[in-house]
Amino acid sequence: MAKTTFVNGSTVTPDFLNAINSPVFDGQNLDGHFAKITLQDLSDAAGQIKPEWTTFRDTLKVQAATGLTISYQGGSVILADGAITTISPANLSVTNNTTNYVYVSEAGAVAVGSLLPVRCTPLAKVITSAGSISSMVDLRPRFQIQPRANTVASFGSGGYEGDLIISSNQSLSGTKYVRNFTLNAGVTLTVSGFLHIIASGTVTVDGTINVTPIVPGGRGFGGTPPGTSCLVSADSGLGPGGGGGHNSLPAPTYSYSFSGAANTGSGGAAGLGIISNGSANFLTSKGGTGGGVFIVDAALPISITGAINCNGGNASIAAINFADAGAAIALPGAGGGSGGLIWLKSLVSITATAAAVLSVKGGNGANGLRQNLVGGSGGGAGGGGGYVVLQSPNTNTTGAIITLTGGTGGTASGTPPGVGASLGGSFGGQCGSATDGNGGNGNIGQLILQSFLPI
Repeated sequence: MAKTTFVNGSTVTPDFLNAINSPVFDGQNLDGHFAKITLQDLSDAAGQIKPEWTTFRDTLKVQAATGLTISYQGGSVILADGAITTISPANLSVTNNTTNYVYVSEAGAVAVGSLLPVRCTPLAKVITSAGSISSMVDLRPRFQIQPRANTVASFGSGGYEGDLIISSNQSLSGTKYVRNFTLNAGVTLTVSGFLHIIASGTVTVDGTINVTPIVPGGRGFGGTPPGTSCLVSADSGLGPGGGGGHNSLPAPTYSYSFSGAANTGSGGAAGLGIISNGSANFLTSKGGTGGGVFIVDAALPISITGAINCNGGNASIAAINFADAGAAIALPGAGGGSGGLIWLKSLVSITATAAAVLSVKGGNGANGLRQNLVGGSGGGAGGGGGYVVLQSPNTNTTGAIITLTGGTGGTASGTPPGVGASLGGSFGGQCGSATDGNGGNGNIGQLILQSFLPI
């Protein structure tokens, strides 16, 4: 019903009085309804709604000025270290024909760049063309819930070291602090034992990463032993895991954690050498090297379409260079090294596509070797598989090939009873058994998927 029109003698009804008692400012033509309140209707006096709201609304607001110049309002922000800084209004220049990001740096200064650092307060995205500003997006995180950047201190100094893009075959090792890490497709990166990528941005692996084994296996003996009968002892190999000596029975029944005192596997034990009834020059079997380490800490997504290989080293087979015709020689096989560690961590996501390969296979044990020996010379044990550890809020490995298998045991020469072989290294899985027969295969390693929400 439209508003009541009063003339002399019109009756004022209770409905009319009730309507105007509770006014509604919606612009409708009804009793008690009035025109909408506009900004111009409000007071500009200090302390009133209008100035209070516009001051809040325009805090650190970025606006186009003239040409390639922007202006921003003042305000206060909390920096990554918890300090509060006050910023005064000013102007800045942006770059032509590109996308510019305006932000408050971790030092408290307003800056312009082609990318947003992880440790910053974003203000705006400004797109320029032909000497002027074509569009602008407000990025002020006024109502967003975000993790504070300083809760992720392990991800380095904001990525200011720049991007690391590997576009040709090369070698790399150590710890690298980067913004974004990219290994292009068709490119092979060889890692000498250990590589830790700390990225404030993304990590993309489209090529192949081969991590060479890092923990030495047991040393072999090369030369001519003194005397006509001799025992050359086996070296047990290095590493904190279950690399064992010659013919250890029973085989170790444990593996150990990547997050403990060491994040590498173990080398396999060397094979011993026995000679009687003559002289010879021979080389005993050397233990396989324990697998290396590849670790990534990324603040943004990790994407893998290529391959990451952190396999254990194979034991080397023994050799007889020369020997007397009647010399009895036993050279049992050494153990394979354990697989290594692939440890990927992202605050956003980890994706390994169907084309991806993550391998921490244990090394193979060596075959036994003998000459004029009645019994057997045992094959070395295979090394245990390593660890693949993926930690992020969202992990997808659908179709990816993840290889955790232990190494294959070596083949005995002859039949027991005879001279036993040596054990391999342990890590995610324990090594295989070692006897005077064929060596046991190493046990499977471990795949650990851990989901979390960043602080």
